Amino acid sequence: MRLPTLVCSFVAAGLLAADGTPEPVRFNRDIRPMMSDTCFHCHGFDPKSRKGGLRLDIREEALKAGKSGEIAIVPGKPDQSEIIKRIFSTDAEDVMPEKEAHKTLSAAQKELFRRWVAEGAVYEPHWAYKPLEMPAIPALPAGGKNPIDAFVGAKLAEKKVAPSAEASKERLLRRASLDLTGLPPTPAETAAFLADRSPDAYEKQVDRLLASPAFGERMAVWWLDVARFADTVGYHGDQNQRIFPYRDYVINAFNTNKPFDVFTREQLAGDLLPNPTEEQLVASGYNRLNMMTREGGAQVKEYLAKYGAERVRSVSNAWLGSTFGCAECHDHKFDPIKSADFYTLQAFFADVKQWGVYADYNYTPEPELKGVGNDHPFYPEVRSKNAYLSKKDAEFRAQLASFYEKTFAESKDPSDFAAWKKDIASFLAEHPTGLVSPAGTFFLKAAPATAPAKMAVKNTDAATAAKKPSAKKGAAAPTPVAFAAGALIKMPKGVAKGEDFAITLNTSPTPIASVRIDIPKGSLPAGSAATINARFGVVDAKGKERPVAFHLADATHREPRYNSSFELTDINAGWSLKMPNADVHAVWLLDTPVTLKPDEKFVIHFDSNAALTLKASVSPLSHDDPLKVTAPETLTRSAAIEVARPTPATFALYVASRGTDRAKLEKSRTLTTSIRRQYDGHAWSMVTQAAKPLTVRVLPRGNFLDETGPIVLPTTPSFLPGLRTSSEQKRLTRLDLADWINSKDNPITARTVMNRLWQIFHGTGLSAGLDDLGSQGELPSHPELLEWLSLEFRDKGWDVKKMIRLMVTSRTYRQSSSLRPELKEADPNNRLLASQNPRRLDAEFVRDNALFVAGLLNTSDVGGPSVKPYQPEGYYEPMQFPNRTYVASKDSDQWRRGLYMHWQRMYLHPMLINFDAPSRDECTALRNYSNTPQQALTLLNDPTFVEAARVMAARLLALPSGDRLSHGFRLAMGRDIKKTERPSLEKLVAEQTAYYKSNPSEAAKLIKVGFSQSVADDPAELAAWTQACRVLLNSHEAITRY
Repeated sequence: MRLPTLVCSFVAAGLLAADGTPEPVRFNRDIRPMMSDTCFHCHGFDPKSRKGGLRLDIREEALKAGKSGEIAIVPGKPDQSEIIKRIFSTDAEDVMPEKEAHKTLSAAQKELFRRWVAEGAVYEPHWAYKPLEMPAIPALPAGGKNPIDAFVGAKLAEKKVAPSAEASKERLLRRASLDLTGLPPTPAETAAFLADRSPDAYEKQVDRLLASPAFGERMAVWWLDVARFADTVGYHGDQNQRIFPYRDYVINAFNTNKPFDVFTREQLAGDLLPNPTEEQLVASGYNRLNMMTREGGAQVKEYLAKYGAERVRSVSNAWLGSTFGCAECHDHKFDPIKSADFYTLQAFFADVKQWGVYADYNYTPEPELKGVGNDHPFYPEVRSKNAYLSKKDAEFRAQLASFYEKTFAESKDPSDFAAWKKDIASFLAEHPTGLVSPAGTFFLKAAPATAPAKMAVKNTDAATAAKKPSAKKGAAAPTPVAFAAGALIKMPKGVAKGEDFAITLNTSPTPIASVRIDIPKGSLPAGSAATINARFGVVDAKGKERPVAFHLADATHREPRYNSSFELTDINAGWSLKMPNADVHAVWLLDTPVTLKPDEKFVIHFDSNAALTLKASVSPLSHDDPLKVTAPETLTRSAAIEVARPTPATFALYVASRGTDRAKLEKSRTLTTSIRRQYDGHAWSMVTQAAKPLTVRVLPRGNFLDETGPIVLPTTPSFLPGLRTSSEQKRLTRLDLADWINSKDNPITARTVMNRLWQIFHGTGLSAGLDDLGSQGELPSHPELLEWLSLEFRDKGWDVKKMIRLMVTSRTYRQSSSLRPELKEADPNNRLLASQNPRRLDAEFVRDNALFVAGLLNTSDVGGPSVKPYQPEGYYEPMQFPNRTYVASKDSDQWRRGLYMHWQRMYLHPMLINFDAPSRDECTALRNYSNTPQQALTLLNDPTFVEAARVMAARLLALPSGDRLSHGFRLAMGRDIKKTERPSLEKLVAEQTAYYKSNPSEAAKLIKVGFSQSVADDPAELAAWTQACRVLLNSHEAITRY
């Protein structure tokens, strides 16, 4: 009864030839996986866990007698081999694996062991660690396109399995488009492909997709998982970090087809290259993507150990496809990775400038981080030119110029413009600097007996300013000190908590649109710091003060201030000054210009914690940029304003300085704010900066407190070819590590990358375990194919696009993904590659797909800062240090691609979580793929998908009624609707239309979801079709790549 079962098992395992005769048992394919699962834990690489003096992972050791005196393996003699006796034993005391291991061997597996020993117990070096060797390329089968098909075809022919037919053109284009760009083809692109009858029609589509900017965005998602890219640091407060330029680097690297060896070198050691470019420094941010903390009370040594260990796990997984993590505490149980290998690899990164705790506390002092709080970024960083920000800066400036041109052309009150020009020309004739510094008085008012806590003043609009108390009560009246027009004011001392330093200016003959404070060189010693706040008011003859708001302020010199790691673009919330060896000034633009009555005076409340010498001036001029109010170009234009021909530029000065047209002001200020947020086209990004290397030693059991282990220097892994070691005279660097990774000595990196690319295009790697090519991993289904791909990649320029093109133009890739019933039992996981594998889209592309189908997706912008899709304002309420409010991105930012979603490690966006995106606290080579109710609920109810359905519905309603469902299917599925699908959807639309006509408030509520707007002649009809589109976007087919 036993023989048929074994025969079936051997057929499934590929151990019977086509004629039914047994094939030789192979160690790597058949025996190593069993030993790794059941033997190596007790009889493997780690001497500390080895039992009975028996080691089975090395042949020479396995042929020796153990402590019992018995020989485990006697080649050719299974009856004399103790291992065979033990695995076939029925004695509970003798049988192996032991009962406590909770591992068992099937009858077929036991028979494999016996046959292997009988055939001579031939061991093989582990396939992933041995040098790459070029295999012979089999003959190209009929219909084959390139060597990939030769290798796959040979295996199919050996098993007498025919390949699947090529997929339909519609399905093939949709597959390639989703795989190469993460986006489906448009109906027009599909129609063009169907109409192209040329023999290379498909290849032309592949080339088009590879040249698309969307290619880099799609491929970046894979690498960002591997690189553990995130917008936040993960530990404790999970604060924001400035790193988005690194993502831009990755996108650009794929789009420009940067050779993978260069890609490797720049990320691991960009800062060590000769005269590194800004791009190379940004690339070195890879080394900074480990999680970090600035938690008070955290142990510096503990977190430095965490950072170092994480880099080892990341680099070994990303480039070596190996799980080094076990070796942090002990020699690896299953692979030849010593604990020393873990720490010698860590030693390469000992020079990365870092802090265990990214703040300066009394108990963990870090003088370089003095003053750094939870709102600060994580240093070191580099400021570099950013293509996205430069593009947006130019766009917003063009919009502002266009706005002024349009408003100038539409101006309907030339008399007011003319009067203003006359007044300004007259003022500048008398005050050519554009400023007037009136005489006045100043005084320092003492704090009241119970002063409230002093807060930073935020003057953003008149309503805010109106809520401020007009004066403090209860303090003794100070004696004013008079000063002359244009004179310097010397503060008697810094303003303390509750005190008020007030400067009262005598009547100004012109409206006040802006206020300027000059602080001359020497007012403070160079390098000294001051914290300054200003607020303004108007005092009448009775001493009653009304507040005056300002809307924007800036200074020629200011220390950066941050809000959740984002640099503030102004000094509205306060001015941090580090005095340079030069004159300094700041300008405040009033929200509405002030015209004083004869009995009124203008008051400046100037709070500075340091005693300053300053001059106060006012001006009737305003500007979009505070520092350009009295700039030479502004004054030149203004001086000639009365006689020169009016231009949009002069009209812009009028709108800003007059301040009477609130609608125009708000529009111009909104655009001005957008311009300032582009930071002149530059961005800061975390980078690697080399410092004196930390001492690295082997930590017994990974215990950072145990310093008894030996000190180690950078050395490449001892179990891989091409060993490179440091000496006391020559310490290896990260650049040396990168060069070894890229060298022909190292066989595993090319295998790792090719295996992962194969998974992207086939759903499963040639070796299924993408993050473990070691003993616990799987032997490749097509070892020779993986060898050929790896050598083609490594030895011919590390050309990523070339290898991808080879894969997606092969016949193997083009096969139909339809289920083959005859292969269900013989090849249930499609390891023979007799067809394609359907799979669900990754989280980011599920979102992209819906927005793209609707016509909402922003595909014109590539790169740039992360964005926040819809979520309730309180989503981040549990987060502290600092407290944060979730603010959904506006305008086209809301509809950017999924890879730009803000990656909050601790509170990942729910849509990303539900569709299995990783938090990226560790290197992730392979995502999970689940099928859960939460996914359906997300597709139905997440505002992004509801909005996409509504916009898609509006798109369909613009078509003749008979074409709508057909076009909806072409958009969402890439195919025509089937006859059997139409009736149910037509019924749904009819029922929903009737419902919403009876419930117009529900229709209005549904079609208002999201920031976009759809014009609806019939809200009930739009709501009904929105429901139909929700069904389409929620279908399995819409989110699956076949």
